[in-house]
Amino acid sequence: MVSERNRINKIVDYLESNGVQVNISKNKAQGNKGFFRIDKKSQYRIDISKELSEKEVLRTLVHEYIHYVHYKYDTDFSSLEFIFPEYNDNDLIEKELTDITVDYIPKDFASSLFNQKEYYQKEINSLLDKLKSYNFDILRKRSYPYPIPYFIKYDKISYNNKVYLLDNIYRDFEFLSNEDVMYINLKSCQYKLKRINSKISRLNRYYNKKSELLARFCEIFFLQKEKAYKIAPLSSRIFIKNIEKLKIDELRILNKILTT
Repeated sequence: MVSERNRINKIVDYLESNGVQVNISKNKAQGNKGFFRIDKKSQYRIDISKELSEKEVLRTLVHEYIHYVHYKYDTDFSSLEFIFPEYNDNDLIEKELTDITVDYIPKDFASSLFNQKEYYQKEINSLLDKLKSYNFDILRKRSYPYPIPYFIKYDKISYNNKVYLLDNIYRDFEFLSNEDVMYINLKSCQYKLKRINSKISRLNRYYNKKSELLARFCEIFFLQKEKAYKIAPLSSRIFIKNIEKLKIDELRILNKILTT
């Protein structure tokens, strides 16, 4: 079995022989682990972040390699039929690819987002209950002086060379009534909840893109075959069969590099 560095070099050599510019550990990959891009001249480029370990480089390179392959067969990344002709007729394939993604996402990352969502929703409900006896129309129309409105978006603000915290707003701005403070906290929690929901929605859209489902599946299939067959047995069997049956040379070559 060849070393990870040799695998990386072989994949890079193959990509570059096909006109793909590959940058390994030369930049921060635009804040991502890696990215695949097609420029205006229809030239391909793959960047892998310099902040990754060698093991992560190999995994990310495989991921971006699959995006390159996907683009060659489907330029808008809208279909998986080039490798899974059975995809639209077999719901189990989509389910298995999704299961791979669910396993792929760090559990602490996902739970952190949903814990924050639950926390702010509870805070909002509690504040709404406390504010029921007050006139919301007046609170909504109330014009707060600078810098009070900024507490809706920020927990900490700097004003007149002094730092103010949302938690201390009642103490630092004595002209605010108790209901004002509760209302500002309510608006702050609603703003944070909206941002969290927006982030969850963006992540859901990203993780469920067909191009990402395929790339994550291939990461596991080529680098952790036993795991792939355990989580996605049908998809794994069809995938390896179709690589040969459909003569997807790019995947046949990648499979050979990673398994010999």
